[in-house]
Amino acid sequence: MIDKRKGYGLSEMKRQPVQRIILLGAALISIVGYPLPAGSEPAMVLGEILRKTEAYYQSVHAFTAYFQQWSTSAAAGAITSEASGRLYYQKPRQMRWEYDTPEPQVFVANHDYAWLYVPSENQISLFDAKALFASPLAQAFFDGIIELKKNFEVSLDVSQSSQSSAVLKLIPKKEDPSIESLLLWIDMRTNRILRIDTRDLVGNVNRIVLDSQKVAPSLDAKLFQLEVPPSATIIDADGREMTSADIDKLKQTIEKQAK
Repeated sequence: MIDKRKGYGLSEMKRQPVQRIILLGAALISIVGYPLPAGSEPAMVLGEILRKTEAYYQSVHAFTAYFQQWSTSAAAGAITSEASGRLYYQKPRQMRWEYDTPEPQVFVANHDYAWLYVPSENQISLFDAKALFASPLAQAFFDGIIELKKNFEVSLDVSQSSQSSAVLKLIPKKEDPSIESLLLWIDMRTNRILRIDTRDLVGNVNRIVLDSQKVAPSLDAKLFQLEVPPSATIIDADGREMTSADIDKLKQTIEKQAK
């Protein structure tokens, strides 16, 4: 279940949503259908994978997918929670995660806001969008998988890679409490990221598996707009409940930005 005050349901996306991330990838065409040759140079293979991955994501403007998520908390005796739903992504910097299980919840991030809506409680929790996009990992994924080697030490995990998928391991060059390491499973045939595993500095592990991915020229803009339901409780980015006057000001700001 998503932590309604601190969580987004995506590993440390619970505190810094993107990380994350999250999205698609590409593959090395020259080795599709073939095992990594004995004695081949991993650096050369990695360079080609990164080049094609970044090129692919720069060509994708929007996509949708179904997702399954497993989150294991180190502080809770390694108890694993499960969730699933639908993901919507569109450039520039717009993402929507609709959770169907274990209960309906929606996390959205756009240029101006990041928020979690819990229908059963009619509550919206706002998050600091600027802080979200300040993360190198968030920037890389929201902007379309770009310049990964600028902010991460990237390597090819040969032990987990296979004929059908390449596994990339990313380690932040600068310490980030939200992520110690990240693994990307890239489908060698479709050029799409199938799975994302993250681990933070305290040992929490999060896994996202993407299915039924569909590229689109664009998505409905309303998917990424903040709408405040009648009588909804709104918690600001500092964890305080907003007053009626604050909510009215927020609605006015949203209306101006939508014009």
